[in-house]
Amino acid sequence: MKDDAADAQRRVWTIGDYPVIARHLLPISVATVEAIGLRPGDRVLDVGVGTGNAAIEAARRGTSVTGIDLTPAQIERARARCADEGVEVDLRVGDAEALDVPDASFDVVLSVMGVIFAPDHVRAVAEMARACRSGGTVAMTAWTRDSWNNRWRARAAHLVAAPSPGSPTPDQWGDADEVVRRFGAAGLHASVEKRSFAFRFASEHEALETFLGAAGPFVSFMELAATLGRGDEALDELRATIAESNEATDGTCLLPAPYLLAVAQR
Repeated sequence: MKDDAADAQRRVWTIGDYPVIARHLLPISVATVEAIGLRPGDRVLDVGVGTGNAAIEAARRGTSVTGIDLTPAQIERARARCADEGVEVDLRVGDAEALDVPDASFDVVLSVMGVIFAPDHVRAVAEMARACRSGGTVAMTAWTRDSWNNRWRARAAHLVAAPSPGSPTPDQWGDADEVVRRFGAAGLHASVEKRSFAFRFASEHEALETFLGAAGPFVSFMELAATLGRGDEALDELRATIAESNEATDGTCLLPAPYLLAVAQR
């Protein structure tokens, strides 16, 4: 079952054109790295490195960065970006639930919209804590439950089979009390704050086309809905959610997606 879940995750983050989404998310990585207060020489582990947003920002600050991702395609994308940006990052394929790193080997362990997708959140947070030295920092971000993308998931959930009882979903990380509880179970006392963010597009149509073509979770959901004969309904729900969530008044599209930043000392 674990292998099946891992294979499914790899596919989600391989299909589509994730670098497009990563460019939208870059401000969150920049803000997270700034909030942590990295110092030159710090040893940093980025779990769920994706295309390298946070890892590159950390490396620019003179830190020694290791980036781990479950998906080989993401590691290759990150490697190409690091080369383009002229920074060195030790990039490895690996599992957030079983990090292949020694105990207490990093000063900072972070994850920007990465660990929230790990099926076993207990194991994933415990691994982040294990990899961090005493006195070091563990930090992560998660979409709040009132972000437009979580509202979309809730609105469209009836179109496909419900997850198994007890199965974790990314939006469960969107509750600050739940984040504190999950960190606490790993021996970490987290400070959690809500931060503002929004996806910006030239139009609602551009937003729709971007998520349908570039965002793996959306692409995967639409494929599943289509196999169930509910593809048109899913498209209508996504279009309606974008229209209802759009806060722009000038014909462009502004989709609010606030997030939580959790920071804990080991």
